[in-house]
Amino acid sequence: MIGQIISHYKMLEKLGEGGMGVVYKAEDIKLKRTVALKFLPKGIAAHEPERVRFLQEAQAASALNHPNVCTIYDILEEGGQQFIVMEYVDGVTLREKIAGARDATTLQLSDTLTSAIQIGEALQEAHSHGIVHRDVKPENIMINRKNQVKVMDFGLAKLKGSLKLTKTSSTVGTLAYMAPEQIQSGEIDARSDIFSFGIVLFEMVTGRLPFRGEHEAALVYSIVNEEPEPIERYRPDLSPLLSNIIQRSLEKDPNDRYQSAGDMVIELRRVQKRTTKVSRGLSVEAPAVSTALASPEVPVRKKGTGEKSSKKIMWAGIGIAGFFIIIAIVYLLLPKQQKHLTLNPDMTFRVLPVPMTQIQSPGLSRDGNWATFPAADANSTWDIYFMNTTSGEYRRITFDSVGWINGVDISPDGSQIVYDRYNSSAEQMEIAIVSSVGGSSKKIAEGNVFFPRWRPDGQRIGYIHGSLYTQAGVSEFWTIKPNGTDGRCELIDSASGEARRFSWSPDGQSICWIKYFSEQCKEVFIHALSTKKTRQVTFDKKVIRNVYWTHDDQIIYTSNKNGNYNLWTMPAQGGSVSQITKGTGTDLSAMISQDGSKLLYSQMQHFSHIWIARLDGKASRQITSDDAEIWHVSFTPDAKGVLFDFAQPEALKGGSCLCSIDRNGKNRKKLTSGEEWIGWPVPSPDGRWIIYQRNALDEPNDSSTVYLLDAENPSSPKLVRKGWADHWVDETTFLIDDLSTPRTWICSIEGGEHRKFFEDSTYARPLQGGKYIGYLDFRRGKVGKWICTAPGVNDPSLPSPMKLPPSIAESGFDRDGRFFYYVKNAGELRRVAVPTGEEEVIPAEFPGLGTSPFSSFDISTDGKEIVYTDSRISGKLVIIDNPFN
Repeated sequence: MIGQIISHYKMLEKLGEGGMGVVYKAEDIKLKRTVALKFLPKGIAAHEPERVRFLQEAQAASALNHPNVCTIYDILEEGGQQFIVMEYVDGVTLREKIAGARDATTLQLSDTLTSAIQIGEALQEAHSHGIVHRDVKPENIMINRKNQVKVMDFGLAKLKGSLKLTKTSSTVGTLAYMAPEQIQSGEIDARSDIFSFGIVLFEMVTGRLPFRGEHEAALVYSIVNEEPEPIERYRPDLSPLLSNIIQRSLEKDPNDRYQSAGDMVIELRRVQKRTTKVSRGLSVEAPAVSTALASPEVPVRKKGTGEKSSKKIMWAGIGIAGFFIIIAIVYLLLPKQQKHLTLNPDMTFRVLPVPMTQIQSPGLSRDGNWATFPAADANSTWDIYFMNTTSGEYRRITFDSVGWINGVDISPDGSQIVYDRYNSSAEQMEIAIVSSVGGSSKKIAEGNVFFPRWRPDGQRIGYIHGSLYTQAGVSEFWTIKPNGTDGRCELIDSASGEARRFSWSPDGQSICWIKYFSEQCKEVFIHALSTKKTRQVTFDKKVIRNVYWTHDDQIIYTSNKNGNYNLWTMPAQGGSVSQITKGTGTDLSAMISQDGSKLLYSQMQHFSHIWIARLDGKASRQITSDDAEIWHVSFTPDAKGVLFDFAQPEALKGGSCLCSIDRNGKNRKKLTSGEEWIGWPVPSPDGRWIIYQRNALDEPNDSSTVYLLDAENPSSPKLVRKGWADHWVDETTFLIDDLSTPRTWICSIEGGEHRKFFEDSTYARPLQGGKYIGYLDFRRGKVGKWICTAPGVNDPSLPSPMKLPPSIAESGFDRDGRFFYYVKNAGELRRVAVPTGEEEVIPAEFPGLGTSPFSSFDISTDGKEIVYTDSRISGKLVIIDNPFN
């Protein structure tokens, strides 16, 4: 086609070819200008839907007249082929520019901001005409030789009032740049372009994509469910303003993004102005010393002794002034000597008269006169209490009783209490505020949110966004106003998703933070919120549980550096460490009054006993009596014994082991060594094999691997693959849940290739011989446990997936999948029939079941018995009077 003349255009060279058209550089013979011609590919030129989309591109772009939008000159047809005549851009695509800058890691920030503002303005123009691009990506953005941006290819644009496209066309576009609603065939609008623009901007700044996956399904899951890669991981020097702009544009919910490209451009211009000011400030040279330092009364003299004397006096004055300026600067810049508090040998300890034993992390008023704490009553109902630390008088101040509560904090003025709570009906954590005199509470944040603390000025509340019990993912530090507005992500810790404890500095400008390295190594870091600079404070390579930054600039923290979990203190600037408590622990959640006269902390232990009972409530009996941490229990198939994972005492090295015990509580056996983390034993239907998960002590939970154990010869377990043990399909086949990209694999005791079971982003198991499937769904808008018919099965009794109710503790199916069992309230077991969905309350009470989120249970093969743990917290609150000199 090169050299051919079509209409009055001479073809010069082929520029490229893509799914929506072949592009040629051409000469407009009449107007003597260079243009670009875009043709439909021959294979689809006759396909009506593609012709409609092609025409739609021309109509969309021709409606726009903007310097950052590629201009459309004409739409023509010749020889049965339609083509668009458009502006020829002499330059490179943004993709080429990013690739060219990769050797230097990223584009220059000034160039990035300039290009980003132009892209935003092009989108703003399109959106103002009712046009949504729907395929914003670096390949569709050109940059000419004058560094002017041209947004191209409106082939996927959706015009108001245009011809409605097919269902297939609603999900076209490049997957890596699609918004979640676009992937899920939801409603697409201008905010979808903003999400895609955010991905492009992330890539311009870091040279990487914010969402990744080894294959299409994994990438889809990442975009829809996972948070973007922490940008600070690749650009720790990046302006927090720009980081927040990118983060806001990548929110999953369109309502949480910028609502217009114009708003985003305004924010980008603000960053550009600040960046320019900083650059200019750095380039200004120091001015010469002013002659105004010389006395104006000194007359001008002729050359001679008087003139020399005058100059000597002048320079002497300048020197003296300079000397004192240097002294002042050195005084201001040198670190102040850190005050180190010494322990008072006459400190006294007293236990607060709290009538409950299930207590979580407390809070202390600034004057030390009041303590607040979450506690569970005899019915395992969690609420918040307020107590006078001198008289011991207390009162209950919340009555919402939505679920367990982790921690509380009293506002600086003592008028309000902030706390986190689990809402079992919503299946999520919430942060709420209540008056210290009681009354109704107000929710201000929800999701994976934990451990809120007031900033010292009372104007904002800090909290953790992450996971409470697993190290997968990332952990973030957020702040929010007490009215629930203006939420900001201030810090991303990509090392771990487990919720980190933190504490504010006395001036509220920094936080101290526990950083995760492994299960046996956690250290304290200090992070300055304004400068984003971080420094390490402890170097013990031990486990640190809680931190508190005192008014006197000391760090109090819990560590097992001497074996037990005790309280330690050290200056925030570093220095010698002193041990405050020296008992057997576990000493947690220390807080101190502003004058340093009262230090409050909790002593807390988790323990469990194993119980067996009939489902009719008869013959209930406790089969273990030692106060151990037991995480998961399971009947052996013949119900003659119980398998369980047994945590080592916290004061020792750590880890857990797999054990078995007869149903009468005798003949306990250790099946694994105990110097690693062992969990979730699942026996095969014939009792011959056990699958379980294992972690080394220095590995995070997401490194868990599944092992196959011969029950008769447990000394040689066999590695299967990474993941969590799930379920046995039959005597030789079992399921493993993959943690990296949620899915379930089918494995065999014979080895061989592992096959995927059911859909991505779910953990699933067959029910009733494979007729139904029970699954845990992680997909946005579908999170929860469900039942559906297996592929190819037509069962009108279950016409659509049925969602199962939430549980306050562990829940699951019986071995045949006839019932789904869950804990509605503490001690109350319920079950849902499969597939009818009929629900019934088991007519018996099971003391201790569901008293904490760690409770575990299993139903026997014949469906007549239950084995469960009465997992509890045993705690008390302790006041140290006058802990320091």
